[in-house]
Amino acid sequence: MTQLHGRIAVVTGAAMGMGRMLSSLLLEEGCRVALVDVNEEMLQTTQKELSRKGDCMAYPCDISDSAAVYKLAKSIESEFGDATLLINNAGIVKAGRLLELEDKVIEKTISVNLTAQFWTVKAFLPKMIELNDGHIINFASAGGILSIPCLSAYCASKFGVIGFTDAIRQEMKKEKRNIRFTVVCPNTVNTGMFKGAKMVTGTRMLKPETVCHQVLKGIKGNKAVIAVPSVPVKIVTPLLKTLLPVNVMDRMNKMLGMWDANDTWTGR
Repeated sequence: MTQLHGRIAVVTGAAMGMGRMLSSLLLEEGCRVALVDVNEEMLQTTQKELSRKGDCMAYPCDISDSAAVYKLAKSIESEFGDATLLINNAGIVKAGRLLELEDKVIEKTISVNLTAQFWTVKAFLPKMIELNDGHIINFASAGGILSIPCLSAYCASKFGVIGFTDAIRQEMKKEKRNIRFTVVCPNTVNTGMFKGAKMVTGTRMLKPETVCHQVLKGIKGNKAVIAVPSVPVKIVTPLLKTLLPVNVMDRMNKMLGMWDANDTWTGR
């Protein structure tokens, strides 16, 4: 069980959406929270509002810049204290056929959603190892378990987050470090990122508060994987991918509407 009261937490993508909501919940649990986001204006607004709930500070940072992240970690340590909870929530998405995606969009998607997590973990993990205490939560997606058309860069980045988290989790376990890792895989969340997208048959748009409460519960319980909804994402989808031939899986995805889900995507 991870005790949250008194911990210093770092939350990326904290200015809006689930990052903001998770930061709010952590403050209610008695954490002190370093709010990190590239949008400085919105971050300052969020910090002002959340400071009513507890001790939080705003740290503007482009987490896709490794040098900026390493500087960020030093600033947080010197000004706020030793972080033992890191939530890599920041993410972006742009739907479109591969040949329609600009190179800079592909690079930015991979950089923010995946590569930035390498930088933040490398920046904050050494202190956790020194203290022999820490918990790192990396946001992936149900799209990191099952890909669908027109989300090639997004799905690739989220598949990468799952692999990255699993690898470093085992590294720390091999070295007998008391560092816990959690990967979060929600289905589509109603934060505006997937505005205009159509829901797949049998699924519904998730409420951010539902996902955030599940994440908080999973952190406390030291869950290695938090899938929302749990059974379809964590069990049924991986099982079907293993058991069904590719052609059968493709036909099923098409029938359920996955192939057309992002044709009307407009995004936030």
